[in-house]
Amino acid sequence: MLSLLQLIPLLPFAAAATYPLVDSHKGETFLDGFKTPSSVYDNTTSGDVFWAAKGNSSVMYLNDAGRYVLKVDNTSFVPYNEKRFAPSLLTERTYPVGSVFVMDAVHMPYGCSVWPAFWTQGAAWPAGGEIDIMEGVNGQTANQIALHTDSDGCYASQDAQMTGQLRLDNCSVTSNGGSGCTVGDPNTNSYGADFAAAGGGVYVAEYATDGIRVWFKSRADVPKEMTGDAQSLDTSILGTPTANYPSSTCDIGKYFADQILTITITLCGAWAGTQSVLEATCPPLVGTNTCYTTYVINDASETYKNAYFELNYINIYSTAVEPSTTNSSSGSASGSASGAATGGGAKTTSTAGARRALDMPIRLGWAAGLTAVLGGALAFIL
Repeated sequence: MLSLLQLIPLLPFAAAATYPLVDSHKGETFLDGFKTPSSVYDNTTSGDVFWAAKGNSSVMYLNDAGRYVLKVDNTSFVPYNEKRFAPSLLTERTYPVGSVFVMDAVHMPYGCSVWPAFWTQGAAWPAGGEIDIMEGVNGQTANQIALHTDSDGCYASQDAQMTGQLRLDNCSVTSNGGSGCTVGDPNTNSYGADFAAAGGGVYVAEYATDGIRVWFKSRADVPKEMTGDAQSLDTSILGTPTANYPSSTCDIGKYFADQILTITITLCGAWAGTQSVLEATCPPLVGTNTCYTTYVINDASETYKNAYFELNYINIYSTAVEPSTTNSSSGSASGSASGAATGGGAKTTSTAGARRALDMPIRLGWAAGLTAVLGGALAFIL
């Protein structure tokens, strides 16, 4: 029997809910329910990429293991002044409070100039808020979680029970250079090479009226109930969150609206490409070279060999929306790609697309602000 002291950490989560499955992305129909940004450029964080069209086999495909791969195109030769193709997928549906977002992956992108993210945001960002579930850059060794709001008043609690380390408590884009209220995961299995070496894991974000909570479970710690086919999720099985933002210090209904789920990999840009940030975990730039000229252009078969997600599934559970009629189901592998995610189509030369309006508002402010706050040290996430 658990002692009273053992029970205390569980008390704040006794009201955890059971959420039914409403959308599932896996297998041959992984892309169903996703769209790409309406701009081919990364106008949001100034990354040196072109967003690939859905089905671009150099960037997204089902591998022989039956997992879906989203990767930076490392098979194309990119001349100077061009950019490299990379994935950005946004859900066609929005998800209200009362929703849970789950990503199960065996590999995540990492490496110098690489900036992956799994996150949500309101359609009128920064109004409607943003939840950064998984995000990092370059040689970062552990995940960083954050909330972003459009104004002051939403704070991370100094007293909330969580396994992560609170770094900044003001969630407003107008504070701390727009860095948001950040929590660092002390588990190095939560990001990069260690994530892959441990067999990957699961990221979970619960968007509820009583708060926003994020968990990371390394492969060995993933509850047996959590599978790609699970028709419901009881968040009480997850235990103490990695990051915990209770409504007592942030009015969820005031600062957050229906969320769009997004998964991206960009290169360089306003955070990963800033020289002080880049050189904190990667070799110093030589002469007048930049992140772009050092990593993005020319042949990059080795540079970006680890710049990929290999996904078992992305599931969304919700008590607030009806199940989708196009839920993905697992399918047989297709194409010639392997679990090593070495790339799809033939070697090509990258070409530019026409500039169009962007689905999501510009997020450069918080990325640049975060760089300023870090001051090049990155000590709190390395």
